[in-house]
Amino acid sequence: MADVLWEWSKSGTRHAALHRLLRRLPGTGSAGAYRFGLVERPHYAYGVRRATELAARLGHRGVTVVEFGVAGGNGLLALAEHARYYAAATGVAVRVVGFDSGAGMPATRDPRDLPYLFGPGFYTMDHDRLRARLGEAELVLGDLAETLPAYLASRAELLRRHPVGFVSLDLDYYSSTVTALEVFRRPAHEHLLPRVTCYLDDVPGTIERIGEAAAIADFNADHPARPIGRVLGLRAFTPFDPPWADQIYVHHRLDHPDYARLEVGATGDQLPLSP
Repeated sequence: MADVLWEWSKSGTRHAALHRLLRRLPGTGSAGAYRFGLVERPHYAYGVRRATELAARLGHRGVTVVEFGVAGGNGLLALAEHARYYAAATGVAVRVVGFDSGAGMPATRDPRDLPYLFGPGFYTMDHDRLRARLGEAELVLGDLAETLPAYLASRAELLRRHPVGFVSLDLDYYSSTVTALEVFRRPAHEHLLPRVTCYLDDVPGTIERIGEAAAIADFNADHPARPIGRVLGLRAFTPFDPPWADQIYVHHRLDHPDYARLEVGATGDQLPLSP
C-alpha cells in the first residue's frame, strides 16, 4: 500500500491515469480528445495547435514543426498525427521534420551534458521501420552541426512558405541543445514565426546551469532581443493541470517584422463594466 500511495501521490501518475480513463469514455471523439489534451504526447498537440493558430492569424498558409532528438520515433509519429489533425482543423498545411544522429547518443562533450543520466549509444533507431511509418514527415539523419545548417539553406524557400512554429528539444545534452538552437540563432527571420512554441523534454530534475536549461540561459544571454522563456501560468489555462505545462517555453523574436502584428481573436479587446 505504501508503494501504491507513493506512486499516486505524484501528479504525473495521477494525470496519466486520468487520461487513460477519460479516453475510454463513450463519445470522446477526436475533437473532444484534442480539446482536453486526451491524446498521445499532448504537449506536442499543444505545440502544433499554437503553431497553426498563430500561422493562420498572421496569414500564413503553412507552418513547420520540428523534433530535435527522434530516438525510436514514437514522438515523431505522434507529432505527425497531431499535424494531420490540426492541418484539417485550421486549413494550415503542417510540415513535420525530425532531426537525429540515427546512431544513438554520442559521447558527452561537456560536464553540463548530464553524463550521470545519459551516455553514448542511448536511444538508437530502427531507420527502416520508422521510415516505413512516417508518411510525409521528414527524417534528417546525421551530425546536427552539419545537417541543420544544410537543411536551413537547402529548404530556405520552403521554410519561407512554411515558417517554423513549434520546436521540441529532446536532445538531452547541453552541447546538443546548443547546436539545435542554431535554428533561432541566425539573423534571418523568414524561416520562423515571430513566436515559436518550444517543448523542453529534459528540464525536470535538473538545475538552470546544466542540460537544456543551461543551453537556453546561454542563448538568452547572447540574444536579448530573442529570448526563450517558460510560459508563466500555463497550468491555469490548460485542462486538468498537466505537469508538462511547466516544460512549455516560447521563443519571442522581438525584432521580427511581424512581432507586433495583432493576433486578431487572441484576446478580448473590451472589458465593459459589469451591470
